[in-house]
Amino acid sequence: MKYANIIVDITNENVDKIFHYLVPECLKDKIRLGMRVFVPFGYGNRIIEGYVIGFSDYTDIEESRIKEIASIPEDYSIFSENMIHLAKYIADRYYCTKCLAFQCIMPKIVANKLERYIYINYEKEDILSHIDNLMSQNNDRAKIINYLLKNPDITVARIKKELNIKDSPIKTLEKNNIIKIGFKRQIREAITKEKYIKTSSFKLNNEQQQALDFINSEPKKPVLLFGVTGAGKTEVYMQVIENVINKGKQAIVLVPEISLTPQTVERFVGRFGDMVSVTHSRLSDGQRFDQWQRAKDGDISIMIGARSAIFTPFDNLGIVIIDEEHEISYKSETTPKYDTREVAIELCKQTGATLVLGSATPSVDSYYKARSGDYHLVSIKNRINNRLPNIEIVDMREELKNNNKSIFSKDLYNAIKENLDKNLQTILFLNRRGHSTFVSCRACGYVMECENCNVNYTYHSKRNKLICHYCNSEKDVPNICPSCSSKYIRYFGVGTQKIEEEVAKHFPEARVLRMDIDATSKKNSHEKILEQFREHKADILIGTQMIAKGLDFPKVSLVGVLACDIILNSGDYKSSEYTFSLLTQVAGRAGRAEVEGKVFLQTYMPEHYSIVCARNNDYLSFYKREIEERKQGFYPPFSNIFFIVLSGKDEEKVFESIKYLHSILIYYNQRTNFFITDVAKADIYKLKNEYRYKIYIKAEDETRLKNFVMYCIKILKEKKDMKNIYINISLNPNYMQ
Repeated sequence: MKYANIIVDITNENVDKIFHYLVPECLKDKIRLGMRVFVPFGYGNRIIEGYVIGFSDYTDIEESRIKEIASIPEDYSIFSENMIHLAKYIADRYYCTKCLAFQCIMPKIVANKLERYIYINYEKEDILSHIDNLMSQNNDRAKIINYLLKNPDITVARIKKELNIKDSPIKTLEKNNIIKIGFKRQIREAITKEKYIKTSSFKLNNEQQQALDFINSEPKKPVLLFGVTGAGKTEVYMQVIENVINKGKQAIVLVPEISLTPQTVERFVGRFGDMVSVTHSRLSDGQRFDQWQRAKDGDISIMIGARSAIFTPFDNLGIVIIDEEHEISYKSETTPKYDTREVAIELCKQTGATLVLGSATPSVDSYYKARSGDYHLVSIKNRINNRLPNIEIVDMREELKNNNKSIFSKDLYNAIKENLDKNLQTILFLNRRGHSTFVSCRACGYVMECENCNVNYTYHSKRNKLICHYCNSEKDVPNICPSCSSKYIRYFGVGTQKIEEEVAKHFPEARVLRMDIDATSKKNSHEKILEQFREHKADILIGTQMIAKGLDFPKVSLVGVLACDIILNSGDYKSSEYTFSLLTQVAGRAGRAEVEGKVFLQTYMPEHYSIVCARNNDYLSFYKREIEERKQGFYPPFSNIFFIVLSGKDEEKVFESIKYLHSILIYYNQRTNFFITDVAKADIYKLKNEYRYKIYIKAEDETRLKNFVMYCIKILKEKKDMKNIYINISLNPNYMQ
């Protein structure tokens, strides 16, 4: 306890190490492992925050140079040993500073929200006679006392609102010692629990029961729960959690999209009530911190949320469930670029908790691990209602030949019309927001491109603006071409806003909702849109991948996928996997209740195996073809890929730096153990006024690959001036662009 080992709250890699601070006598009884502290740092001894990650009785540094811890903040929070271990794991595995890793696992510290509460002062002598006297009067003070007798735990703000009174009568009562006013911590709730209907466990079918029994046996390896859409995986999750809760343990449930959270929360709150809370990026900092604190204090037992929920500080974790485990959003695109599945595996190793990875379309990597014995494989092969939707592939080339230039094929158009006549609901899916994907001059071919990024502006009709989807810059639509002064400015491509316009034109009687990033920018907008659709206040829901998975609407009998080829044409090695998964998931929204489901997949590539296998709901055939493609191309899971992007505002300096790095990589690859690509412009070559160049390196052995790349980057930093050049590295990224 003589010295505290502290990580300081500075993200600069030059101070990415453990510092020893002397523990003063006045803090020795208070300081704990994982505590936030304030320490003097640097030549100026400025006071900064730090995290205590250990203690020691000796140090190699001369004692006269060691500084003392300054103080402990009043709102200190303590990381558990498991969370400290997880932060170290993240820093090492995902190549970030320890400080960034600690910032990642903990929400932003926010001061407690204090509310003024009003109470009758029962300690006052003869208080009852005073109350009787006041109650005989017909004034605001009598109203206040009468209200407090019926509602003893109430805020000042609420009583003023309920009784429509001012501060004056409250102050008079306080001055006469009839009432007391005190402060109490107010929890910033993340869920409005009153509206949820209480539910009980359902009787499971044989496949569900077998899955439940196996998971309840607490297997030591991760369990891949492979169940078709509509197989009832959520009910299995809930009964597993019920078993965990009965043992006095806690559960984390991860969902990939914020849009899935409301429906998941509704089911879990209906079953488990106040045991449940939620965390995700749409909550305020205060709400997120309060849910984190409630978990730490043991006030809840189930946390539901997106990626960051994996860092919930439960002290007796029993299970982690990752629903839709194939989703790319489980891998962070910002530093630290952690993979939630890998972090969950590490967390479960530390805590002894069971890990369940659930999906109707498991990631190729996860299914490969299940086939190789690294995971247990548990399958649910049949839908609850034993009826999959009827899926048709529509060749849009034939539609063009038949002079149909509409975004709706003839069959889809007729199906939408029939659905409206039957008072049933339709989902139309297009994984591209906005109105038109680019604006161009028909005279000279000039395309309106963002000045900060080398990407086309997308036209948004509601605001009549050109918007860049990468830097969010906006521009007015020109009346004449900036290049040739022609007036032939036209809109090309289709986004969700354009679909909304076309639906209104072709089906004017239909009530329509749209769900994409633009339509859900306001707080709680996800919940409102989904609630309206669930209550059948709309006939057609148009959306991006937000609506593709997990949602369960009994009256949805028709799904139309308007462009299956968008992801296939991205050129990424995972494009077929992403396409198959997305099509299978969105098709699974149809016919989930008693109504028969129909799905139309509109495509210009009807023969592609990812589309054919999605139509047949045939994951195994897709996997067999895809794993062979990966093997031939030496892609994961047969290799590991280290992706490096150098960026900066000085294009020449960025290019020189990455060319030099490339020469270092080639020089130290004399034995050709590693496959190294040439230097190339990143797919988005200019982003927010920074130029970007890329290299990627492939190898079978992950550890050797990591050591090789990090050594070469170390040499680059030693030999070259890297000021204002940013090195962005990631292992097995979602996209190599």
